[in-house]
Amino acid sequence: MFLTPRWFASHIFVALLITAFIAAGFWQINRLGQRQATNERVTQRLDSVVTLDDAVAATGGIADELDFRRVQVTGQFDNSREILIANRSREGVAGFWMWTVFVEDDGSELVVNRGFIDRAAILMLPDVGIAARITGESTPLTLQGLLRLGDLDARLSEDGNQLTRPDAEQAKALLGVDSELPTEIYLQLEAQEPARRSDVPINLPLPDLSEGPHRSYAFQWFTFATIGVVGYGLTLRRIARGDQARGDVPIDEPLEPDPVAV
Repeated sequence: MFLTPRWFASHIFVALLITAFIAAGFWQINRLGQRQATNERVTQRLDSVVTLDDAVAATGGIADELDFRRVQVTGQFDNSREILIANRSREGVAGFWMWTVFVEDDGSELVVNRGFIDRAAILMLPDVGIAARITGESTPLTLQGLLRLGDLDARLSEDGNQLTRPDAEQAKALLGVDSELPTEIYLQLEAQEPARRSDVPINLPLPDLSEGPHRSYAFQWFTFATIGVVGYGLTLRRIARGDQARGDVPIDEPLEPDPVAV
């Protein structure tokens, strides 16, 4: 009875659905493997602090290889060259990232993400001189931070003081940065010596090195596939037993003659 065209369509639909569940489960396992590999790579890069020149030499200046390298630089902030990165948040509070040009002792420059500052603090300040007014830092400093890859395709605000995304390439062009680093690389500040005078901006957290939800998602998809196989089988069995109990037979099978009537 389950070999009719109507049932064939049902079998194919259920088979496709279960196949999709299984494929989604293996996709999540693959994502988990990628996440674990990324976490291992980042952990290895965070283990040591090197100079910026050593990091560039070790990676050949390749942007992807520089990402998450922990480096140390010495120089001075140029507080006259700064820009805000909009659409940032911290613990549910809306705000900005503050990027300032840092001039190294040898004259080379890089963009430093000095951290998060909430919108209320920005609104209390004039449009220019944010970094200098908040921190007052203009003395020689030693910075430690992570090299990070910026986003692309940010839009510039009408006043020219904000970017909608952390687009390091565009920020460097706007701020006139002279750097040997790849254009998409910036420095995320972790610590500085001497310590800054203010609690703002707030340093950004380290990257999330957890495995994420991929393992639990994979388990869910495989569970759905198992439920589909078992549930469909039980459904067919119940239908078959119900038809037998009622004496139903498929309409495409010939009826046998009634012996009594004969």
